[in-house]
Amino acid sequence: MSDWPLAIGVLGTLTMLFFFCAGDRFTGVMGGRTPWGIFGFVVSQMVEKGIWIFPGSTPAWYGPSTYVSAMVAGFAGFARLQLTTPEQRANPENDPLSANEHAATAEERLRSYAVSDDLAVLDRAVDDFRTATRRSVGHGSHLVHVCSLIRAVRMRYERLGRLQDLDEAIEAGERADRARGAGQARGRMLCQLSTALRLRYDHLGAADDLARAVAAGREAVRLVPSRSPHFPGTCGQLGAALHSAFLRTDDMAVLEQAVAQVSAAVEWSDARGYRRAADRATLCYLLVQRGKRTGDLVDIDRAVQLGREALEPLAPGEALFATCLSNLGLALRTRHGLRAGADRKPPTEDLDEAISLSERALGTAPADAPERAVYQVVAALALRDRGRYDTSRTAGGGSAGPGKLDLALDAARAAATHPRADVPTRMRAGLLWSDIAASAARYQDAVTAFETVIALLPRLAGRELRRADQEDRLGRYTGIAADAAACALSEGAPERAVAMLELGRGVLLSRELDLRADIGELRARKPSLAREFEELRVALAEGRAERPAAGAADSRSRRREEGERWDVLLREIRSLDGLADFAGPPSPQRLLAGAAEGAVVYLNVSRYRSDAVIIAPDGIRSVPLRVTPDEAAHQQRTLDAALDARDGEEAERAAAVHEVLGWLWDTLAEPVLNALKDLHGAHRGPGLPRVWWVPTGSLALLPVHAAGHRGGTRSLLDRVISSYTPTVRSLATARAARAAPARPRAPLAVTMSSTPGAGPLSGAEAEARMVQGLFPGTVRLTGADATRERVLSALPHHAWAHFACHTATDPGVPSRSGLLLHDHRRHLLTVEDVSALDLGSPELAYLSSCDTARTAPRHADEAIHLASAFQLAGYRQVIATLWRVEDEVSSVFAEKVYAELAEAVRSDAPVDAAAAVRRATLAVRELCPNRPQFWASYLHVGC
Repeated sequence: MSDWPLAIGVLGTLTMLFFFCAGDRFTGVMGGRTPWGIFGFVVSQMVEKGIWIFPGSTPAWYGPSTYVSAMVAGFAGFARLQLTTPEQRANPENDPLSANEHAATAEERLRSYAVSDDLAVLDRAVDDFRTATRRSVGHGSHLVHVCSLIRAVRMRYERLGRLQDLDEAIEAGERADRARGAGQARGRMLCQLSTALRLRYDHLGAADDLARAVAAGREAVRLVPSRSPHFPGTCGQLGAALHSAFLRTDDMAVLEQAVAQVSAAVEWSDARGYRRAADRATLCYLLVQRGKRTGDLVDIDRAVQLGREALEPLAPGEALFATCLSNLGLALRTRHGLRAGADRKPPTEDLDEAISLSERALGTAPADAPERAVYQVVAALALRDRGRYDTSRTAGGGSAGPGKLDLALDAARAAATHPRADVPTRMRAGLLWSDIAASAARYQDAVTAFETVIALLPRLAGRELRRADQEDRLGRYTGIAADAAACALSEGAPERAVAMLELGRGVLLSRELDLRADIGELRARKPSLAREFEELRVALAEGRAERPAAGAADSRSRRREEGERWDVLLREIRSLDGLADFAGPPSPQRLLAGAAEGAVVYLNVSRYRSDAVIIAPDGIRSVPLRVTPDEAAHQQRTLDAALDARDGEEAERAAAVHEVLGWLWDTLAEPVLNALKDLHGAHRGPGLPRVWWVPTGSLALLPVHAAGHRGGTRSLLDRVISSYTPTVRSLATARAARAAPARPRAPLAVTMSSTPGAGPLSGAEAEARMVQGLFPGTVRLTGADATRERVLSALPHHAWAHFACHTATDPGVPSRSGLLLHDHRRHLLTVEDVSALDLGSPELAYLSSCDTARTAPRHADEAIHLASAFQLAGYRQVIATLWRVEDEVSSVFAEKVYAELAEAVRSDAPVDAAAAVRRATLAVRELCPNRPQFWASYLHVGC
């Protein structure tokens, strides 16, 4: 036999060995192992037998070698069957070759989608990747297919803004990660998972998503080797996750880490002679953020350079083209702003180019794409700056500015109302819209903008979030309601001002009140809706009480769906005749009717204007106040410094507190009392007139009820009986509870003279004995008996509750503040615990503890503290404190309050805790008139 048939026979034998022994990755590329393996075996046998075109005999070694090779190939195939993983054997769709084919088809479709923006093509690509993922479980290619699926589903989220896509991407990634795996494939998958988690955090605000995004990103960077072409993308996505972490924490060190990661990606590509637009665009954006914080023009100049370099390799229509245009526009607009700070007449070339780039970005982006709202915000910023610059440069205001401002308003308005943009982007756009309009004295437009923003607040703090995340998100937008009310007052619409103060403050409080709405009338008129309301509020209450583990996707999705159903149901109920106010703030008519008991006064402080908005029986009116937010914050800091001081003379601290009280009288109390002179002059009831205060912003942390000067009667304590309410709706709810049947007044007294890990409270036991002496039926829980569970179990059985114990405050998450009971190291009795109670209509909670009506400034508008929690639990009246009180003073104050209350009970008179607090305050003031820190802390909430 000649050499060429023999060579073909050997090649056939080697082909058989290769395809039966090689891995799936290699054989899948060639179309499968079995056909090629059999083909190689047949060729080798034809050569040996001298069949067809292979005449002649083969060498003696040839036959045995082909048989041995066939045995090896057969053994390899048999071993391969035995070595399949349990996942592969349990998977009825196990077909790695088909998986590879579907993945290849999906990649082709993604390339087609990038050119056509055809969503049907993208959907089919996602379906193909799903099939590839299902059919490759347990195989080495599985992580690659999961990575591709996450990328495709994420692309669909970025195009449509549907959270369900991110949920699917994250679930697929975490399911694959649980199966583990090593090397670069897992690193690439973790990079995509990190991106999906970061996007969901940016959309919803769940801290656990952000933490997992950063952790997955760091692990991805560790697993993907620096020689891999996927390394720069992995670094870039970690940088994006760290940027989101910076925005949450405001920690510049985190921003520096983000810049370092993306800089490493840029340097990697530069060293290899090519430029990745994505990395340069991201680094451009990060440097803008750092430059704005530090005022460093070097960062901004570098950002502009990177923005231009990012655009160089891109053509219009490519995926990143519009983003790169917008980022460069943002960098140019920021550079103009920084130069304006140093030069009163900076050139406008940067602004003009920023506007042009933004217009090009908007011309490229599809009209319904979520990222279009981001480009509109950048455009609105640049147009606003140019409009203001033109106005300032033109004598008498000129005509150039208003045209640009109109365009800026249009862009911001479009972004704020974009149906597919995420809520934070729409919020930023709405606030920009309101700022542009208010600054141009277009108050009607500003009010509309604020109404749009306020309507988004409940969605900003979505029901699927944990309570801590809800509070964090709302705390980032404090002061919106005050600005909105100020613009409404400038427009001459006090009713709209009140509506926005109600809807824009106490968002979480209102959400809880929604769940407790009275459905008697609804049940009589529409039983089916009443049943649905009952079922859904039970489900929402149970969901609120859940403590889901991080990544509990099913629980989170269910709560999101329940929240959406709830919103639809409320709209349907409110569409019925006579139920427009159902589970909502009181109508203007109800507000005026409630004012018959006493005026309700919002103390509204805004950067635009400040007013006392008074709800009285004769209507709603405003009284101008000469105070700014900065002045109010200064007074709050002055008070805090005096109360926190441990050094220096007691008299100096007292003088500082007196100064704050005097400022409150001159600035707030006296103008309001002058406006109420006629109403109070007509007061004919027993005692002094009543006023309910609703302070906003920093004023909520100040003792408005104790405003006044030393000596004489220039003091609120001498003129009116003061109470507070977080919102008028909560006050209306408390008033409605008075119609409930009276309950036995045997108090529950919870006292902790000795608390593990805390100092002694010598007066606590004396308070308990005093309460028990006045009310013999008092039930006492003290010491080891005063545990969280026992207190929660006892509260429903008592109309009155008295607490004398330490408190713990958490400024970052105020709902985690609480009362220190015996088991507080394991189970603190928190604000969240108390808020979740629905006790019916108990009458009085006396919180003889420190800081029970205080929260952090950023949460002042939400009124998240123990006093509001007990009111939400059902207590009509709550006695609380604004700051730390001395143990001896607490005992004296409690004795005087309860003496008043006991006298009212004995004489069968209404229990007026507000009047009792006022008289007790006057009594302590008389004992120590020069120590206002002892008597100005106590206040009354409710009615």
